[in-house]
Amino acid sequence: MRPLLPSTAEAAQVVRAGLKLVHTEVLPRAERAVGVARARWLFRAFRLGQGVAAYGPVTARNEGHAELGDKLTFLGGMLPTSVVCYSGARLLVGAETQFNYGVSLEAWESVQIGARCMFASFVRVSDRDGQRIAPIIIEDDVWVAHGAILLPGVRIGARSVVSAGSIVSQDVPPDSLAMGNPARSMTLDLVAREATGT
Repeated sequence: MRPLLPSTAEAAQVVRAGLKLVHTEVLPRAERAVGVARARWLFRAFRLGQGVAAYGPVTARNEGHAELGDKLTFLGGMLPTSVVCYSGARLLVGAETQFNYGVSLEAWESVQIGARCMFASFVRVSDRDGQRIAPIIIEDDVWVAHGAILLPGVRIGARSVVSAGSIVSQDVPPDSLAMGNPARSMTLDLVAREATGT
């Protein structure tokens, strides 16, 4: 007959399994739930998709028309992210886009960001630079690396990469790498060929 109480080894195994469950499933779900609740509060003046989560400090202001798509993520870090849509402006962000800490996103007229884009820390996107106001369009699957600045009137083509510290003042074609100040573009296919030496 099996004893009613588990052995020490069985108890330890149950505890280990419980801790693994907590660390791999329960805590991330709980953290996501808190992030979603924070986003609902922070972006209460925005038209908000399902599952938007904010993990770190974010300042948000909407005086125009701002829409955030499903499953956006605002990561936490040293400095807050700022999302501002001014009076009469339009700000649209596609689903599953991610923002690291310290990003500055400002719409004075029109900023459109596609789905599944990634913004590294300290990226600045503003359709106004003091001299002019012109719409910014960022297509799907774009990656903007640390400290890059996107100036008014630019269009970043789908699946493109803006390298760290670049200042983009002209359009970037799809499937391109933009780098430098001012940023110049080359196709990602050419970058891949140079990397492999073919």
